[in-house]
Amino acid sequence: MRRSGKDLRTRIHYLGLGAAAGMLIMAGLVGSTAQGQGSLPLQGSGFVAGDGADPDSITSGAGSHWNVLNWGPGAPAAVPASYSINKVDGTGRTTRKILVSTQSNPDVASAASEVNLSTSEDSGLTFLHTERDQPATALNMTRMPDGSLLQIDFIPEWNAEHTGVDLLVRTSTDDGEHWKLQRAPVAMPEDHQLGPTPNGLRVHRRVLVLPGGTLIVPAYGTFVGERTSSSFVLQSSDGGETWSLRSVIPTADLGGSNEVGWTFTADNRLLAVLRGTVGGSPELFRSVSEDNGRTWTTARKLIGPDGAVLHGIYPDLVLQPNGTLLLATGRPDVRVLTSNDGTGEHWDSARTIFANYPSTGNNGRYDGTSGNTSMENVGAGRSIIFYDQCHVWGCGAYDEQFGVSASYVAAVTPGVGLIDVASKLIDKSASVSGSFAAPDRRFPEQRPAAAFDGSSAVGSEAVLVPRGSRPGTMVLKLDRSYPINRIGLMLGHGDAESADVAVSADGSNWKTVNRVRDRQDRAMRYTDVTASDVGYLKITGAKDRPTKITELQLYAAGIDTFENELPFAVPRGWTDAEHAWVTDVAADPAYSEFGGDHSRTALRLWDKWTDDNARITRPSPATDHQRASMSLGQTDTRAPLTIGVRGTAGGKPVTAWNFRLKAGTGSAPQQLEVNNGTGWVGLGALDEAIPLRTYRPVSIDATTDRATITIGSQTFETTTTMNAADQLAGLTFSTDEPAGYGGIYYLDNLSITG
Repeated sequence: MRRSGKDLRTRIHYLGLGAAAGMLIMAGLVGSTAQGQGSLPLQGSGFVAGDGADPDSITSGAGSHWNVLNWGPGAPAAVPASYSINKVDGTGRTTRKILVSTQSNPDVASAASEVNLSTSEDSGLTFLHTERDQPATALNMTRMPDGSLLQIDFIPEWNAEHTGVDLLVRTSTDDGEHWKLQRAPVAMPEDHQLGPTPNGLRVHRRVLVLPGGTLIVPAYGTFVGERTSSSFVLQSSDGGETWSLRSVIPTADLGGSNEVGWTFTADNRLLAVLRGTVGGSPELFRSVSEDNGRTWTTARKLIGPDGAVLHGIYPDLVLQPNGTLLLATGRPDVRVLTSNDGTGEHWDSARTIFANYPSTGNNGRYDGTSGNTSMENVGAGRSIIFYDQCHVWGCGAYDEQFGVSASYVAAVTPGVGLIDVASKLIDKSASVSGSFAAPDRRFPEQRPAAAFDGSSAVGSEAVLVPRGSRPGTMVLKLDRSYPINRIGLMLGHGDAESADVAVSADGSNWKTVNRVRDRQDRAMRYTDVTASDVGYLKITGAKDRPTKITELQLYAAGIDTFENELPFAVPRGWTDAEHAWVTDVAADPAYSEFGGDHSRTALRLWDKWTDDNARITRPSPATDHQRASMSLGQTDTRAPLTIGVRGTAGGKPVTAWNFRLKAGTGSAPQQLEVNNGTGWVGLGALDEAIPLRTYRPVSIDATTDRATITIGSQTFETTTTMNAADQLAGLTFSTDEPAGYGGIYYLDNLSITG
């Protein structure tokens, strides 16, 4: 559809927010979906609503968007690249320090790089510090075995004799605050001499450190005697001081290739996605190596979820700790694809994250965002994608107002009962003990709690060490017993590791549920177990060497913990949501959210309307006797909270029981009421008011003719039904009548059983 300049101005200035905000609005208008607008979407964006996804499936989506930088007209910043390392914050939680570099130079081969570097110390939530004219770009950066950083410039230099190329390699021993430059010569074999590419080649992207310390990095250029460019791999066995050709990725009759995005996959192969060289929106190719990049399969065209060849540029790949694989690309627009099994053999979903092209005529379709993107992992199933709002050649429609934005992208695995062990360790409601390696000053994030921190990065592990003839062990004591039915485990980083996993109700009697032998993990692998009450979990490592527990997850059967959900989405397994979704922000007295019950996330009902309410339903299998338990919190009780027990009568849905928790007068405790089908009847007042920003246990034990509700330690019984029912089948939560205003309630750890 053709859009006129008037249409564009209308879209941008519809809300009086200016060009940059208008571009974000257009993301929703052009190619995004209502899901994932975040807890504070721009005015005009749709709130998430409706039904959540299947709780037993892998689900992908996108979340909030925010700015890394957003400068005024005429200050260029485009083509983001990123790198991150783990740190430990003041609370004891593992966070990511993220470096995002952008370019201010013209986009021509002869232009020298002009780099802006933005830094986040809180996993990408804020970028409080940006410096211009920085020496290092985040495009080709890695953490070395000694904890230092190594970075390679995108553009090398010819050596003094103009007979070969020197990579510009920088190292930092203070996490990127200061850099030391050295020239590192590249030795190319006679049959692969560098040809007409200015300065010989381009380095792109992400340096990998192999076991033993060998460095490998993709590059591209045109060899002497060839007409098209090739993608190849450089290697260094001396810490980056010298480099040589390791391999060339063959493309056969597909034509030339250049930019490479790569990662290890869930099956421990090295996957490379290559940008073809034909067309304004070239095809993407894929190739796989099973020997750490020494040899490669002949590249073939990458097929998207729709069965068509995928077009794009600047590919980037992230294997998330939960085993799902993300691919970011652009041009057209900014897109993310998900490979559910983490292999990249096939792609299961695709999503447009951002689109703001000003026209569809000729090259106008590729103005606006350049499609150059980068991703960093920030959780077991969550990453951040960085993208520019426009490039130097495509920002005229927006008065040369540049900016770089960020959005959550996520893919979550089956199971809604993930236990937030990391938060419980921090608040000391859970504990971990065992025989661990001494602290490593190179990697301060390496510690017992690292096994639960959501990161699969090298250095972020719990390392078990043998004691004499006894193998290393780790014992987790949970805050209470849970019906554990699923365990995720990642050992090491692609090297062979072995361990036994056992569970116990009392810490004395153990049952082994998983034996791992010489397994090479790049992400967690999941084991389903028969649900049983588990208060303790033990991992026993090898007797003759340290064992790295990189990541460990525990899932409880039949409990909604909201920890394994898409960001700010309707939770999986829930239906008919309106103004109710998962909230996942740190507790802060500056706003209403205060996390979950000994966890990070909760389900929030948010009512700030006088013509609508907040509501959501959790269906459950029909039964004659339904028992439910949950944690309930609140920060605004002006609108009451209702809890309806769903049921059926003659096969038709009804509300069998309906309870209402209503604010008392003044400072008086809340009142509990029950609906008799025509109105509300008082059951009594709470003994004491529920403090704001505090969770209280709530349970409902109901049959079709009698119900008991317990809030804290206080119990109320009733036989007053709202409607007669044959069976009971779930719960509905709401903020009562639409005319009510100001109800903000939080639910966590919901369990419904028959």
